[in-house]
Amino acid sequence: MIFYSWTALSESDSVVPSESSSVTLGDSRSAALGDSGRDALGGRDPGSAGSPVAMGITDDRGRAMKAAEETLGSGLAVMAIIEAVRPAMAAITLTPCYVRTGVGWLGRYTDAGEVAWKRFFLQGDPGDQQAAGRMGP
Repeated sequence: MIFYSWTALSESDSVVPSESSSVTLGDSRSAALGDSGRDALGGRDPGSAGSPVAMGITDDRGRAMKAAEETLGSGLAVMAIIEAVRPAMAAITLTPCYVRTGVGWLGRYTDAGEVAWKRFFLQGDPGDQQAAGRMGP
């Protein structure tokens, strides 16, 4: 079963990324959004896009988008990230968690006052068994 994790980010002291620059996604990975919609990992600081002001998880992408759009509309956040995740269990502690599938959406307000969503893909190191989209060896 696939779930959708969403995070709304506030503006920070540093510059918030535009559609053509890097977007941080919660850990040390980021996706560079290009015109083709395909992305590459970068090494930018996770805090460079701002602090999380709201987040949640749901089983419906439309609900995740609506919740993120409401937070963007409130003015508390300048962008939102939704990632498809799957339930998993941490290997050592057996603690339930969610693992990225490698696909996500970046939402920002346009000049027309609507939220535009752009899909992106995370790409991991081929040798990294814990990378997004990997199911194991």
